[in-house]
Amino acid sequence: MQPDQLIVRFTDNGFGVTAHIHGPDTPSDRDTTGPGRRYPHVTRPLAQRGLETGVEFGADDYVVVAGLPDGTWLTISPQPEYGRPEVPGFPDAWLVTRDDPDDPEVFEVVYDSTPNGPNARNGGSVPELLAAVDEQLDSLGVPSRDQVQAVRTGAESALHRAGFVPIVRVHETHHRLPTAMVDPVERQAAVTRAADYLRAGGYVVAGPANLVNPGRTQALPPSRSLAQVTEAIAGAGHTRDAVEALSELTAPGDGALDRVVGVLQETASWWEGLGGASDPHYAARLRYIATMAEGYVQEVRAMRGDLADRHTAHPSLARPAVQSPVSGFDARVLAALSTSSASARTLTGHPAEAVPASPAGHGRSAGPRR
Repeated sequence: MQPDQLIVRFTDNGFGVTAHIHGPDTPSDRDTTGPGRRYPHVTRPLAQRGLETGVEFGADDYVVVAGLPDGTWLTISPQPEYGRPEVPGFPDAWLVTRDDPDDPEVFEVVYDSTPNGPNARNGGSVPELLAAVDEQLDSLGVPSRDQVQAVRTGAESALHRAGFVPIVRVHETHHRLPTAMVDPVERQAAVTRAADYLRAGGYVVAGPANLVNPGRTQALPPSRSLAQVTEAIAGAGHTRDAVEALSELTAPGDGALDRVVGVLQETASWWEGLGGASDPHYAARLRYIATMAEGYVQEVRAMRGDLADRHTAHPSLARPAVQSPVSGFDARVLAALSTSSASARTLTGHPAEAVPASPAGHGRSAGPRR
């Protein structure tokens, strides 16, 4: 599946801005309502490989159909041995065929577990059915579930880096802007940034035109070293700035923390093949560490979401850091003491407050500059 097969739709529901990722692997209402409620255990694994699926009425029962990239169709038909199955969706046997509606010569039986079929010993087993279907899809070059998930994760990463917070529920997952982000201009800037990141990755973006600023120069996702992330967080004057920097670590899939877990898992697989007596032990230990680390990554990612929802200024930036070559005072202290046209400064008694004096003896008040 390619990124342009996914649509990221932004919505302003009056309470906040949300983003939903729609694609073939997105759970549909058809999975739990109408005819679709019969076969979600079959349609979802197919959709997870990026296939468009549906449930239609066949010769004498509902069947699952899936369109394949080469234009052919996969039909998965229940084959009850003694009338209709007692449990809908779990027949006594399955018959899977592949055909081309425009070419009668293209027809093959992929799987047949009826009493006289080559797979009769499997009966109504769903795992055996899906294993056979997966083998057929692999031979046709259909993307694997991991490949399809990687495409979806890329969209999630773009939203994450733009400041959105993931919301995971039983039947659906979506993203939203921080709850405390109520300024319409700031919301528009965040959605515009997310749309830029998504389009740069090849994804399709949809939603109300007023949520995106068309006049803004297109932005690309920032790339920072860990040293730059540390520096950015140390000097962050707002939770928004800290979240943006922290997202370099917590972004799903391509964030630094997920990459570390991936390195540990890959090292375990490599180490296991060395052939030494103790190598399986080291490999198992590395996998255990990777699993534990993955749990911590999820926790840090959730904490990043809580921090994003705070959406507030940091009360103090006076921390020991690089000294100013002129005054000897902490450079961030001087930056924090400087004022903008929209903010006032309250004296704290810090000795650095006397440093930013105007030249030629012209003093400057402690209040805001005009």
